Amino acid sequence: MKGRDSLKQYSFDEFPSSPLAPEGMKTLNEPTSPFYPQVIQNVCYAVKDGQALHLTIIVPAHEETETKHYPLIMYTQGSAFKRQNLTRHLVPLIEVAKHGYVVAIVEYRPTPAGIFPAQIKDLKTATRYMLNHAFEYSVDPYRYACFGDSSGAYASVMACVTGNMQEFSDEDVRFSPLHYRACVDFYGPIDFSRMQEFPTNHDHESEKSPTGLLFGGVNIRTVPDLLEKSSALNYIDSKKLPPFLIMHGKKDRMVPFSQSVMLYEKLRQTDHCADFYALENCDHGSDAFFTPYSLTIVLDFLSKNLKKGN
Repeated sequence: MKGRDSLKQYSFDEFPSSPLAPEGMKTLNEPTSPFYPQVIQNVCYAVKDGQALHLTIIVPAHEETETKHYPLIMYTQGSAFKRQNLTRHLVPLIEVAKHGYVVAIVEYRPTPAGIFPAQIKDLKTATRYMLNHAFEYSVDPYRYACFGDSSGAYASVMACVTGNMQEFSDEDVRFSPLHYRACVDFYGPIDFSRMQEFPTNHDHESEKSPTGLLFGGVNIRTVPDLLEKSSALNYIDSKKLPPFLIMHGKKDRMVPFSQSVMLYEKLRQTDHCADFYALENCDHGSDAFFTPYSLTIVLDFLSKNLKKGN
């Protein structure tokens, strides 16, 4: 019996196609190039406060012999700032990756241990990890954006509006500055001090509320300094910001629709680019945000702002 070393090693093109054709056999001639993105789970990007933090990374399909560099989408999952389920929107994000994007789904420190602004810092740390491993994951390190829903959208917006402010970054911004080129915000809170101004089914102010836990287990009205520091509106001025795409349901029972209105109006007042889509008869976290048509809006926005030459 011949050993492997003595066997002829064929290239795929050289390898002979089998001539066998038993009666009744049917033949298909389907495309054989890679089609489905690769999903890489449990990638540890940092250890903070004794907790390992992970990424789920989706890489577009391509031949192993090809060298590709795709734009990067940092996706932050909503969870009321609690522990996140990184597979919650895996299926639609795979669809995003099919259009030529590497998608990194970010785990951040949850409450009650993850006190503001831990979530924002973790998103920026995760972004730097992906940029530092750009070659490994086929990332173009000059084209990257934030995308998130609910509390994850809050982290995404804050990461973009706080830019390279050192107090919102665990790494030295002088040596690793970040420049997000777009932000997609699905129904995220913007100003916690105004969450109860409009109808909502949820408590947003007590020490046990999501925001109260985010601030360390206190009634949010007792910490006006944190309310001011945590409002994304306070960081939107004439400085350069990426374009924003905002989408929010008009019957959101958790995060009032008014939160996105405030963000949109502040961006417009300060001459920043923003697109705003209101979803009729739509509640918080609905799959309506991930329908093919809704994703087409997102993909058009990302393509416009992440294409080469911008």
